[in-house]
Amino acid sequence: MVTVAAALAESSLPTFAGGTAFPSIKGPADPEEFSWEVMLSGDQELQLVDDQHARVIYANSGVTAVSIMAELAHDAEGSEVPTSLNVSDGNVLTLTVHHRAGNPAREGTPFEYPIVAGDGWKGGFETEIVTGPKDEQELREERERRAREELEAEELARASAGCLVPKLKGQSLRTSKRRLKEAHCTIGKVRKRKGATAKTGKVVKQDPKPGTVLAGGAPVNLTVGE
Repeated sequence: MVTVAAALAESSLPTFAGGTAFPSIKGPADPEEFSWEVMLSGDQELQLVDDQHARVIYANSGVTAVSIMAELAHDAEGSEVPTSLNVSDGNVLTLTVHHRAGNPAREGTPFEYPIVAGDGWKGGFETEIVTGPKDEQELREERERRAREELEAEELARASAGCLVPKLKGQSLRTSKRRLKEAHCTIGKVRKRKGATAKTGKVVKQDPKPGTVLAGGAPVNLTVGE
């Protein structure tokens, strides 16, 4: 997940790294809007498709480079919290988590905090009538099924998301690997300059450059120096 800050509280916006995740919202006083600066090349444009979708396109051809979807949200009871996207200033992407108005499925009843990213369901918890406790085999099969579904969902998300190359100069190799994974990229060839080690070295050069849009899982080559 990408850690972000509220747009109004930042003098410079964080760089969009492929997702619209937001930090835990602990109460009504917490912000509703979270913004990122999308790094575009000279022939790219950021467009709002609707209140749930945006995209980066190549202006000359109209071909979509990256599709962006509003992050889903839910409260502590699992109730779905509405979210929406907006585009401003050409390359600023804003996610709004509409938590202050309350739960529309319950006539505006306040949400149960904290509110976090992820799918919920309209109405929140539901009553389930069971005839008896599940045995150990049923519980094990259910855990295995959930693990498979989560793995399949992660693989599908990685395959469908584009790689938006993050800025890595000055970062450690460990941090660079994490940021590349968050941006749906992979680490490519790593060249170490004389005296540099994987543990203490810092990135001094990267290829492609930050802001480049590639296919999901594309490699980024790094040069590490002292």
